[in-house]
Formats: sequence, C-alpha cells, structure tokens
Amino acid sequence: MQNSVNQQVIDFTADYVGQPPDSISDSTTYSSIGIEGDDSLVQYLVELEQFFGLTYEDGDQNGIEIVGDAVRMIERKLG
Repeated sequence: MQNSVNQQVIDFTADYVGQPPDSISDSTTYSSIGIEGDDSLVQYLVELEQFFGLTYEDGDQNGIEIVGDAVRMIERKLG
C-alpha cells in the first residue's frame, strides 16, 4: 500500500497531465508524460508544492527525474 504523500503526488501528477492515476507510478519519468525541460518541471513543482502548502525554492528541480524523486522531496520538506 502506498503512503498518502505518494498517492497524493501521483493523483496530482495525473490530473496535471490529464492521464489516469493508474498510468503513473513512482518510476514514471517526467519526460514520458510531457513534462520536459527545466521550465516545465519548475512550473509543475511550483504547483505541486503549493498543493502541499509548501513554497518552491530555487534548485528544488535538481535531481527530479521521476515521480518518486518528487515524492521524496515533498516528504523531506514536510518533515
């Protein structure tokens, strides 16, 4: 069973790209779902972090290539 942050990130991402949640997993690459390039990734992360009540900081996109990377970043920021 997936934890709530994990499922929330998957659900948010599915809605963001207009795909069903069951088509996205921790190992889904952002480029495979149309979030390509720094500008697209930063915009996605800004909205994702706002969803969790967090604030985007410069560099948050560093090392984010798959959905699981964003889950770990959100979990870290939530403490």
